[in-house]
Amino acid sequence: MSEVKPAWKGTTGGGNFGQKAIFFLFRFVDIRVGYAILAFVIPFYMLFNRKGYLGIRDYFRHRGVTRHINRHIYRNHYLFGQVMMDKFYCFARNKNIFRSRITNWDSFTRLLNSRVGFMISGSHMGNFEICGYFTQQDLKKLYAVVFGGESAFIQTNRARALSGNMAELITVAPDMSHLFTIKAALEHGDIVSMPCDRLFGSRKFFTVPFLGTPAQFPIGAFLLAAQLEVPMISLYVMREPGMQYHTICRPVEVNRSQYKNSRSIAEALCRTYVRQLEEVLEEYPHQWFNFYKFWDNQTL
Repeated sequence: MSEVKPAWKGTTGGGNFGQKAIFFLFRFVDIRVGYAILAFVIPFYMLFNRKGYLGIRDYFRHRGVTRHINRHIYRNHYLFGQVMMDKFYCFARNKNIFRSRITNWDSFTRLLNSRVGFMISGSHMGNFEICGYFTQQDLKKLYAVVFGGESAFIQTNRARALSGNMAELITVAPDMSHLFTIKAALEHGDIVSMPCDRLFGSRKFFTVPFLGTPAQFPIGAFLLAAQLEVPMISLYVMREPGMQYHTICRPVEVNRSQYKNSRSIAEALCRTYVRQLEEVLEEYPHQWFNFYKFWDNQTL
């Protein structure tokens, strides 16, 4: 396998100081003021953050967009700024001010009411981190797997936001020790949430067609679900006009008896997950938030 270079740090922008500044600003300022400022800031961000700009331009070209592409990139950047502000506003006020309509909620509650553990396959689309405000439950403990490179400020506020939802964070460790915690949680009948669209330095991946071009997706979550024989479901929390989100629940299901081993099952689960990404992006094409050249086969 050829050597791959890091393409994306996988961290929330702004640094520790900038994140704290936004946090304290939103304790006193209405979020709509932030949205208004954002509209004027985005052109400068597009101009000076070239890696992010080129990554999203590459995404839209894979979608077949050839005309007015900067208009689409602006819309993408603005929506990303909105969802980041929404997250920080919830952190700052310690409450949810947003409405949500939920599609296929029954598929999620069936898993909650079962005795087995299950996995939530996340993605960097919409505002996945805010889903805890819309899916309050007290039946199973949620373990959210997070990238360890985030600032202590972000990590602390994530934990605080999740704490009322029977949840805690599992930080990805270089020695892979986090896998033992994940395995124990699933065997105990709890929930594990993992992002499934970025490699995060992993050399183990499936190559799957995505928007018509082969792309690499990490094996980890899919192989765990296959080996431990636990169900998997995707949650997509997509920004809509006004102060509203659309939470979409999609079971990641295959007929596991058709496959000869865990790896084959895992690849089938991955392909199902990727098809779901494409379907959700068909409805929300501007909410793809991987700001690097996704098809260049680069790890994070």
